[in-house]
Amino acid sequence: MRSVGVIRELWRYPVSSLTGEMVDAVKVSGDGMDGDRRYALVDVSTGVVAHPERDKRWQKSVYVRSRTATDGTVEIQVPGHQWLPVDEPQLAGGLTAFFEFDVAVRPYERSAHESGETTFAVDRYEVSPLHLLTSASVDHLQSLHPAGSPDRRRFRPNIFMEAKAGISGFAELSWIGAPIQLGEITGKVIAPTKRCGFTIIAQEGLESDPEILRNVMKFGNRNMGVYCRPSQEGLLRVGDVVSLSD
Repeated sequence: MRSVGVIRELWRYPVSSLTGEMVDAVKVSGDGMDGDRRYALVDVSTGVVAHPERDKRWQKSVYVRSRTATDGTVEIQVPGHQWLPVDEPQLAGGLTAFFEFDVAVRPYERSAHESGETTFAVDRYEVSPLHLLTSASVDHLQSLHPAGSPDRRRFRPNIFMEAKAGISGFAELSWIGAPIQLGEITGKVIAPTKRCGFTIIAQEGLESDPEILRNVMKFGNRNMGVYCRPSQEGLLRVGDVVSLSD
């Protein structure tokens, strides 16, 4: 196998559509990253899960933060409020005031054993394993759109990898089907990451930028980044080398 880069950031998103948390190390399995996307925000009136890429009412969700406490509890921080556990009654009121319609937090069914809830959030898409994005792709998009800010946060990767010198363009799109080694963990690159309107919305330090998605559509066939499926359980760490089979 040949080295293609080094993991520089690991991101976990305990609550879908909210800002996630950077971690130094995390357990992974064939299902993806431990603790990733355990909960979702839902519109109480319809039960529909938040979809900021299609509904402007939800676009502020990226200003709401989520994290995993040391005891494993998922916590949420609404702007201007303190961190609260997802089962704290006051949280729904803070979310409802922030979004200006009735909002609740519900677990995905895969998290049922953790929460004891019987009403679940319904996935809007098939849950994918690890989402990997390279610095090469971000740099390439910047070269295509010099006036823009294609910050890696817009693309919500689990793994942000610094590509080795000489790797350029939307490089990882050519890796589909290849065996991959992430530190001590073996796996396979299984699919490209298709991009949506979430990439263009404003968030902390970043303005709305429709040209981000237009350029990904034009030059990447709407794809940027890839999904990887681990073939074993293990610990992923910042600094781990990423290698690819030729």
